[in-house]
Amino acid sequence: MGCDGGTIPKRDELVRTKKKPEQKDKDAENHCKWRLCASSQEELRFPIVACELGRMFNKQSVLEILLDKAKAPDCGKHLRSLKDLKELILTPNPSFKKHANMGDGYDDLQSSQFICPVLGIEMNGKFKFCFIWTCGCVMSERSLKEIKTTACHKCQKSFTNEDVIVINPSEEEFAIMKANMDARRSAAKAKTKGLKREVEVSEKNSEKGKKLKTGQNSLSGIAQKLIKLEDPDMAKTKASYSVSKDPHASEVYKSLFTTHDKAVNQTKGHWVTYNPFYN
Repeated sequence: MGCDGGTIPKRDELVRTKKKPEQKDKDAENHCKWRLCASSQEELRFPIVACELGRMFNKQSVLEILLDKAKAPDCGKHLRSLKDLKELILTPNPSFKKHANMGDGYDDLQSSQFICPVLGIEMNGKFKFCFIWTCGCVMSERSLKEIKTTACHKCQKSFTNEDVIVINPSEEEFAIMKANMDARRSAAKAKTKGLKREVEVSEKNSEKGKKLKTGQNSLSGIAQKLIKLEDPDMAKTKASYSVSKDPHASEVYKSLFTTHDKAVNQTKGHWVTYNPFYN
């Protein structure tokens, strides 16, 4: 029947209790997030880049993702090109010492090779760190909150609140940054569409201007040809020509015009046209 031989059973052996969920080792989790590449799980090495969702990558692993997107992990499926990444400007920790995991060597998982350039705290997961998308400078969130400014503390470039991206964010922060990423990408698409429309309109206007110029040039060419075909002697005598001085015109033909001597000296109106001067 059991319990023979003087054994004393424990409560968890007799009563079924709910098992506690497995808890993650925070130190190991922070080590993976802050010292390893998000896609290849290799140690972070320069150049280090970060995406709009706050994940850090080795640039070499990102190039492999972009070359073969079918094999890309879930953390890199939103990457389209190198424009979706920003190279991080990190501040090295002078007290960091890297130990090899061999023999009696001990590697302190809580130490970090990077620190905040303003407050000097280590980037090991205990404090929130962020980077500015416009310049790529990395600093602690506490430094941005305590020293409120619209210029980067490190390079003095201007930025907005939407440009601040939290590194390794929580679930709530991840949703906010994803919404900001979608809004940023849609705004970039609208901007490129507007530029394309402006280019198309300018090209159409330039084509119309070229057609008008060619038409004017053709008309001016025709006029020049007509001028060339015109008799040069006639062109000279047109301005100073008079019927009364024409030696080839007869006296009868000359008397029809008011420039004839009879018309100038007579006291009555000319018979062809009504001249009020004589009335």
